This record gives sequence, structure tokens and C-alpha cells, in this order.
Amino acid sequence: MNIYLISSESRILIEEEIEKIIGPSKNKVVYNAIETSIEDILNEASYVAMFDEMKYIVVKNATFFGSTKLKEEEEKLLINYLKNPYPFTTLIFTSYEVVDGRKKITKEIKENHHLIQINTPKGLELYQKVNELFSKKKYKAEKDIINYIINSCLGNFDLIVKEMEKIDLYYENSSKMDLKIVKEIVSKTMSENQFKFVDAVIAKDLKKAKQIYNELLTLKIEPLSLINLLAREYRYLLEMKYLEKKGSSKVEITKNLKIQDWQLEKLTKEANQYHEDDLKDYLIRLEKLDYQIKSGSMDKQISIDLFLLDLYEY
Repeated sequence: MNIYLISSESRILIEEEIEKIIGPSKNKVVYNAIETSIEDILNEASYVAMFDEMKYIVVKNATFFGSTKLKEEEEKLLINYLKNPYPFTTLIFTSYEVVDGRKKITKEIKENHHLIQINTPKGLELYQKVNELFSKKKYKAEKDIINYIINSCLGNFDLIVKEMEKIDLYYENSSKMDLKIVKEIVSKTMSENQFKFVDAVIAKDLKKAKQIYNELLTLKIEPLSLINLLAREYRYLLEMKYLEKKGSSKVEITKNLKIQDWQLEKLTKEANQYHEDDLKDYLIRLEKLDYQIKSGSMDKQISIDLFLLDLYEY
């Protein structure tokens, strides 16, 4: 069956998986589930292609497999399609959040199609992954260099890959890296300011958040990286509230979220300031901003400003 559901916190790992499925084919259509109805997507999926050529449809932000819900009519349409898909269409749903295995649509995917859940590397696995990426490019990266990059990017795999691309541009064909130069490329100040920015937004200290954001713009920070960090933090808070509601112990929460004790204390305080529905709404807004920037329909520098203004009004 040519239907897939791919979930991961990492956009890069999701894109890699899509590439494995699609290969060199150019017959691809991309939709954002936040902006396009299920009916329109399924109509496209059922459209008869000329010469029976395989068509690939990628549906991004398919949060209805997780935190959000489809209308009853939309769910019926989707289930009917999943039971009888058009044979010359490969339909790929993607989600940046954990899918809910209790939902009918998720069960249908899991039992009769392809459910691919990709865990983003953490801890030792992340260190090994970064080391492998450097080795593929024939670089010799000392332990302190790898640890510095990971810490500066707050353990965010997608950010690490982007910083490694900058390092690659600097060194080109050189195989030996110097920590001092790497520190200049991967700015610690920038990383710390990003962390402070996220803290200010989560604390709803919007005046401070705006001030730090203006400083980050002067450092040529990529607004998409801030959106990624904010989304990660809101996702942590949402998962925290879910685990607390479930009655999980502190030990279970730290294990599930793969965080330290001091992070648990910080997240607990932050989570108490938010309602679950608000966190879901913020995640949807950030996903929409991400799409608008990547599609070119919004100037990336004003994207964060608009999000902060929304928070003032919320």
C-alpha cells in the first residue's frame, strides 16, 4: 500500500525519509494540512494521472493523527480512502508531534499501511550521529569540538546540522578542525541569546523577548531556528502536562522526555502557567509561520514579530 505516516521532531529526518520513498521522481505535490482540507487532499489523491504515472502527495503538519481532531465527516472520508486508496498515488502524511495510536485513522495506517516514527538522537546517540556526519565529510572532529557544537545548539539535531553546514563551508577540503575557529563559527553568544529569547517568550515577558530578538537579528540569526526552538519548548510543556495528567512520576517524566532533574523543575514551573489547549494553539501557529516562510508568502524577519503580537492579544 502506498500510504505513509512519518512522525519526528526533526524536519531533516522527515525529509530524508520522504526522499527514500520518492527518490528522483518530480511528480510531487505538497500540501499543508493546516491550510488545506482533507477533502481537497483526497480529491487530488484520487485524481487519475496521465499514463498511470505514480504521483506523490506529501501532506505536512498532519496533526490530526496526534493532538488535533478532524471533523466527523472528514474522518470518515479519510478512513474510506485509507481502506481503498488510489493505486497510482503515494500519499505521505508527516507530523512533528507524537501520533496517537488510539485514533481510528492511526490504527488504520499502522495495521494496513506504513507508520514510521523517527526518534531524534539524544545523549550518546546524538554524539555518535554528529561524529558520523563529520566522518562522512572526512573531517577529524575531537570530542571537545563535537560536545561544543551539541551544547551550543541546545541538543537540537536540525540546528546542529545547519551549523555543521557552516563549518563545512569554512573548512572546505581541510580535514583537521580547530576548536577556536569552530567557536567563532558557532557563536556561543548567539546560542545563549536564543535560549534567553525562548525563556522570555515562555515567561510571557514579551518586552524582553522583543529586545533579545532585535539583538539576534543583528547577529544574522535565522528566524526559522527560533521558531524550531519555540516549538520544541511548547512541545515539551505539552508532553509534560500530558504525563502529569497520566499520573507519571518525576522519574518517569525525566525518562520519557530525556531531560535532567533541573530541566524537570524548570518545565514544571513553566507548564503550570499554561492551559493544554493554549499550547496546542501556539504549536499550530508556529507550524503555520514555518510554512509561510518556506513558501515565500511571509517575510521571515517579521514572522517572529507577528507571533509576539499574537501573544500580546492572547
